Amino acid sequence: MTTGKPRRQVTVVCACIRRKGGQEVLLSMRHAPGVPGLDCKWEIPGGKIEFGETPEQALIREIREELGLKVKPMRLLSYLHTNFWEYEHVLQQVTLACYECEQEEGSEAIISDDVRWFDVRALDFESTLPGTREFISLAVKKEWFDKFFISFELIDPKVNARRHYSVGAQPTLFSRYGLVKYSGRIGYWSKVQYEEFQSPREMDSRILAITKRRLAHGYQITTVQGHVQRYQVLGEIIDLARKRGALAEGISEH
Repeated sequence: MTTGKPRRQVTVVCACIRRKGGQEVLLSMRHAPGVPGLDCKWEIPGGKIEFGETPEQALIREIREELGLKVKPMRLLSYLHTNFWEYEHVLQQVTLACYECEQEEGSEAIISDDVRWFDVRALDFESTLPGTREFISLAVKKEWFDKFFISFELIDPKVNARRHYSVGAQPTLFSRYGLVKYSGRIGYWSKVQYEEFQSPREMDSRILAITKRRLAHGYQITTVQGHVQRYQVLGEIIDLARKRGALAEGISEH
């Protein structure tokens, strides 16, 4: 980033609006020509908090002005995201908060090329702004979205026995983004370890690091369960294991 430009901090609130049992989410297209990573990206709609407004008041106003939609903020999602953007004349730091919102009865969004409903099961988060994935993953509470499990096996020539290593998603008391790991010799007691993370991306990085280490030690992946839109690292893991010839038959992205 250029350091000589003026700096500005803004606080933005956005509305996670869903329908069809929570399987679809409303997103809007951001246009910011000349700002890499920001222009032509899908985002959860919202806007800046103006002086004298509460976050809820700002959210209701922004959604009405942008989408013609009346919403009711229901729940503040337990995550804050910070983005940094370099505009032509200013460096901007944006702190994002997100509310899960309900549409008021009889109110409908004005749908256009820049405002669409997306099925969260098929949403490409690479086409969205940073923070979108974290907020949606907190709002969506479906087993098909949160389920994740990988199992590894190794023939240990030292003891002529099979060893296993498994890792799965399991929220902890303090974080929704948690992993539980089981390891040991098959047929014996397993060692259990837990880890927790601040965001899905942080957890994805850890899952990939675990996989690389297991494969480097000669393990083979025998089971993969998970939704590739929720855990985007799954595709990379499967490709990595396939290239090393360490993927059991019949395994593919869900």
